Amino acid sequence: MSETTVTFPIEMTASELGLVRTALEILEDTLGHEEAEELAEVQALLRRLPAPPQAG
Repeated sequence: MSETTVTFPIEMTASELGLVRTALEILEDTLGHEEAEELAEVQALLRRLPAPPQAG
């Protein structure tokens, strides 16, 4: 059986995006070798997130 990819578009404010990014970075730091698959998924998700807005 093949895996089907389902996407869920969501809208976030800049602060919400920052919160999600921070949470994923904290999770990334806590995952170890035993959770290699989860770590790879978290890192892939972090790469997909938009860059944080520049302060101006």
